[in-house]
Amino acid sequence: MVNTDRLVNNFKELGLIDGIHGKEYEIAQELMQRLKQLGVASYMDEAGNSFGGNSGNIRAKINGNKKFPSIFLCSHLDTIQPTKHLNHVHENGMIKTDGTTILGGDDRAGVAVILEILHLLKEQSLEHGTIEILFTVCEEAGMYGAKFVERSEFEAEYGFVFDCQASPGNYIVEAPGAYSFTAVVKGCSAHAAVSPEKGIHAIQIASNAISRLKLGRWAETGMINVGTIHGGTSINIIPDQVEITGETRNANEDELMSQIAYIKSTFETAAKEMGGSVEIIFTEKYPGYQFVGNEVVLDVVRRGISKAGFEPIDIKYPGGSDANVLNKKGLTTVNLGVGFKNAHSFQECIAVEDLVAAATIGFNIVKHCFTDNK
Repeated sequence: MVNTDRLVNNFKELGLIDGIHGKEYEIAQELMQRLKQLGVASYMDEAGNSFGGNSGNIRAKINGNKKFPSIFLCSHLDTIQPTKHLNHVHENGMIKTDGTTILGGDDRAGVAVILEILHLLKEQSLEHGTIEILFTVCEEAGMYGAKFVERSEFEAEYGFVFDCQASPGNYIVEAPGAYSFTAVVKGCSAHAAVSPEKGIHAIQIASNAISRLKLGRWAETGMINVGTIHGGTSINIIPDQVEITGETRNANEDELMSQIAYIKSTFETAAKEMGGSVEIIFTEKYPGYQFVGNEVVLDVVRRGISKAGFEPIDIKYPGGSDANVLNKKGLTTVNLGVGFKNAHSFQECIAVEDLVAAATIGFNIVKHCFTDNK
């Protein structure tokens, strides 16, 4: 049922429109025009004003029969890097680039899938309930578009995000929440050759703390990482301050709080032992979520995937998406595998068959919401 040529062309055309996080105005305008061509009225909200971006989210609502449930479809407009000079390369059923830019499959593939679903709904004159569309901005920089919306603005009972590298047929039942942290370790400066004993080495304190941390994977979707270290002024001065930044993730909120306490105590202990001090600040990036397994939306997803001819596979995914924020707001959301690979790199690619599969699954999930729920 999916029009492969239309789907692929839409994906490629959308990818050529530059729109990194915070600068999505051009791609947003294009999506509003494409929705208009489908007979769907849309508007831009004020999300951009909340974080200094040049565009808000694109919102649309297709009214339907009240005897059916209301649902929403979501993907994000921004890309992690520019795609202005993107040159598509087709090879062995794959769409990739010439290696000089990213492909933008994350998440222009999701946008193209939603457009194809809307085309199919119109062409087949499928009776449906209310369908709400949310194309978010600034997902890559902190999901600021999703953070702007409120549950009360939606009629939908549940919805679907198309924004996962996993192959079509996979759907996420657990994703971690994330906190970033900044630790400023303070010591005492001194001449490194004349009077080193008078100094308290801030970098040594930081190194001691980092060496004690269990970095890397924690459970299936958790982690602790130290990403940057900045400090010192000269090679012959005992450094009196160093700044460390990092991140920790876990889908279980209690475990996430335990990881935060562990990081804090590790730095404080190392500083105390060496006569220094530390100031450490944790900032929430986005919340985590865990489905129990018996949610109505999961049954809808499993049946829709099966009807599309694929095996439904639930996964625990270590990355975040708009689904994290929307679930926390009370808008039950499942993130579905689209199939783009090597996201955020110049090696990014997507198989045409995966793009078609993602659209086929998406359409069958939407059909199941209405044909089996009269």
